[in-house]
Parts: sequence; structure tokens; C-alpha cells
Amino acid sequence: MRKFLAIFILAITVLAGCGKSTPAISADKNSSVQIPETDPNVISKAPQGCPKKTILEVKSLEAGDVVFTTKNSWYLYHSADWGTLYFTNYDNFDPQNPYDHSYDKKDVTVYFDLKTIDKSALKPGIWNYRKLGENNGLSWINISTQKLSGGVFDDKAKVEMTYFGKDYVCGRVTSNDKSSSLNGEFIAQFYK
Repeated sequence: MRKFLAIFILAITVLAGCGKSTPAISADKNSSVQIPETDPNVISKAPQGCPKKTILEVKSLEAGDVVFTTKNSWYLYHSADWGTLYFTNYDNFDPQNPYDHSYDKKDVTVYFDLKTIDKSALKPGIWNYRKLGENNGLSWINISTQKLSGGVFDDKAKVEMTYFGKDYVCGRVTSNDKSSSLNGEFIAQFYK
């Protein structure tokens, strides 16, 4: 019986170990130590309806070609029916004072407001650019650089919010005009 119990415990231990995954590792060229790789832009416990990280690309003559990351993605709550999404390629964004930034040559900010016309609380849904008669309002998408602050003027531009919570706001944006574009998905930190 003891022999059976020992074999049974050993089998359970082996099977339990088979289901565990190991983190990706990278070797340091100057050391024999293996270090686990981590991506600071991945939200491992992203809510349902959210991507695990922001991959949002802006292109314009002034901004160049910039990809925004999760750590620089913010949703600033103004009221239940209105908030602003900000995406920056610099790390010192201050959500308490979003317009107080001295731009360097390569700094880029993209921001846009989401509002409801009837003042109802924001929730997942579609915001189309300048569509009269729709409750979800998206009036502009702004790209700011050291030299210029301008909009993406695309009548087919839209934001699809897939998740709205007090932790994150998530979704997708598509906007293209002849001189600029903003496309991709985001998970933005909620800031009230």
C-alpha cells in the first residue's frame, strides 16, 4: 500500500509540473545567468474586451511614424459623459496637467474627446467622427508636436470603445486623411 501511495504521489507531482509554463528567458552575453524577459507594456490581467497592450500608430508629416505604448496611454475622466484619451511617446506625461509639456523635437501627443450628446454615462460603443444625430460624439483627433498641433480630418474616422471601467478604457481607433493617420488598439489607464 505504501509503495502504491508513493507512486501515486510521484505521478501527481509529475503531472502537476507538466501543466506549468515557464517564462521566456534571455541570456546575458556577459553572464551565464538566464534572465526572464518581461514586457512592461503588457497588462497580464487585462479586462475582457481589452488588448493586452496598446499598439497604436500615428503617421504625419510633422510627427513622422510613431508607435504609442501602454505605459503612455491615458484616459482622463472629466465627467460621466465626457473624457479625453491621451497617447504620448514620452514618459513624463502628467495627467493632472496634460497641456504642461515642453516638447522636444521627437515628442508627439495624440488626444481626442469622447462625449455623449444626451449626457448619459460613457460605455462601450462606437464614436464616429462628426456624425450629426448620433449620441456618441467624436469631434476631432489632434496630433501635437513641437512645431504643430493639428487634426486628422477623416469623415470615416471612428473609435470603438470595447471596455470602460475605473481601471482601464480600451478600444480601437481608425482615422486616415491625405496627410495623417491614427490606427490601432489601446488599453489606457483610467485617471479621475
